[in-house]
Amino acid sequence: MAKLLTLDYSPVLKTLLVNYILRKYEQDSITDDWHLYQEYSWMYDNNELHELFEEEAFTNELNDGDNRG
Repeated sequence: MAKLLTLDYSPVLKTLLVNYILRKYEQDSITDDWHLYQEYSWMYDNNELHELFEEEAFTNELNDGDNRG
């Protein structure tokens, strides 16, 4: 998989990164484009992109629980 040069054309990835950053860093979160790309780059370089798939699964489980009442 090639490393992306920009997140402009990857809205799903961008959303996953925002959710991941908000959960991981809480009140210290910074979700502007530059910081999102820096987090993505670090994850890519350190073979940690699987964290985004885990974030998606975690978010989906939370959303499913909200819909069940």
